[in-house]
Amino acid sequence: MSKSEPPNSQRNPWTVLSREVRYQNPWLRVVHHEVLRPNGSPGIFGTVELTTVAVGVLPVAANGDTWLIGQWRFGAGRYSWEIVEGGIPQAGPKALMPLAGAAEELREEAGLSAGCWLEIQRMDMSNSISNEHAHLYLAWDLAEVPVAPDDTEQLTIRRLPLRAVLDMVLSGEIADAMTIAAVLRVRLMHLEGTLPPDVAPLVAAGFDA
Repeated sequence: MSKSEPPNSQRNPWTVLSREVRYQNPWLRVVHHEVLRPNGSPGIFGTVELTTVAVGVLPVAANGDTWLIGQWRFGAGRYSWEIVEGGIPQAGPKALMPLAGAAEELREEAGLSAGCWLEIQRMDMSNSISNEHAHLYLAWDLAEVPVAPDDTEQLTIRRLPLRAVLDMVLSGEIADAMTIAAVLRVRLMHLEGTLPPDVAPLVAAGFDA
């Protein structure tokens, strides 16, 4: 703890007086809280609680190519190019661990299975109002399998070099947070020489393309 930090600076300063679910569906609930703010004054706070965990997969082919998934994002109101992504149920009959869910999303969206996996990042997606948490993976040793998108998805699949995806990130063409985090994380691991030795040459080929 630095000298500038007061005692117990990481303690929760909020007091929840009441909690009411105002809306819910199978994927989320919107919760209204009556609270005491950190300064002791009364207030309200709204949160969105997800019933899923987010996963993202950056697959890398033997020649350094990867896959992007294009789809219309209803919430954002625009078309988006992204790595393979999905929300994985954390309870109920369809619940999966994040890695198993990531493998399922890779199969469904990109028509790929992977023999090797590496978790490269964990991140909170919008922690001021939401509990959504994400796990990002690098996948390689790939094989083609039939695609099986969800009923809510109309997807376009693009295969292109990692360098091209990095350029899309740096130019702002890609705005999706998990895609940006995954691509930049793998780029940093490549530059620092911290990738596993069996995938490092594949990533190098993709960024040098």
